[in-house]
Amino acid sequence: MSLRGKDFRCEIDPDLHEQLRTMAEFHDYDLASYGSKLLEKTIVAEWHEFKLLLDRAERCGIARKPAERGGGKG
Repeated sequence: MSLRGKDFRCEIDPDLHEQLRTMAEFHDYDLASYGSKLLEKTIVAEWHEFKLLLDRAERCGIARKPAERGGGKG
């Protein structure tokens, strides 16, 4: 049995939506599945680049701590 991932929705440029639809049809995917696949590939690539940047910053002693979650003062 396959577990679904978390839901994420966004709006994209109409021209990009049409390009996505065309690629999904070509590869015999439904639009949502193909869009998810491309988004996941992009996140993996960006995360790799981000981690390299963090590692370099830590080595140079200029790493920033992530902002605290919660958003409120207390």
